[in-house]
Amino acid sequence: MLVRTLVFGGFAAAGIGWGLAAGAAALLPWAVLAGLLLWSAIEYLMHRYAFHGFAPHWEHHERPTEVQYILAPLPLSLSMSVALWLLFRAALGSSVLPGMVLAGIWLGYLAYELVHLRIHSAARGGKLLRALRRYHYRHHFADDTVCYGVTSPIWDVVFRTRA
Repeated sequence: MLVRTLVFGGFAAAGIGWGLAAGAAALLPWAVLAGLLLWSAIEYLMHRYAFHGFAPHWEHHERPTEVQYILAPLPLSLSMSVALWLLFRAALGSSVLPGMVLAGIWLGYLAYELVHLRIHSAARGGKLLRALRRYHYRHHFADDTVCYGVTSPIWDVVFRTRA
């Protein structure tokens, strides 16, 4: 997790710094917020369609406490970052705004990885963690066609995959 924190935390800091240096401070909170919201959708869509569609995600369901199966593969996370930056760069016609939006995505991604690790740990946690754990364990141990959201059930509600 340290490598991910350094890499994606560094990317997020660079995206924020780039936006500030370009004089886009007024857009920064909105861009980061948009990135966080986009991350939540990416988390849901990747889990539902990529991980349960074709990626070797079954190891995580068979051995849910093994860290190497909890964290997303680093090459996947890095390649998705490059693809998203190129997509946002082309769509927005800017090199500054994509970095600020991606800062939100990267911060959301890091939060997701930390929460996911904590959900699968033996640590008791507080009320929120216990609720997220119950929700996620329903996906793991009762029905893997529901409850795809790890950090939030919002997209499960939207797409009617909430149990």
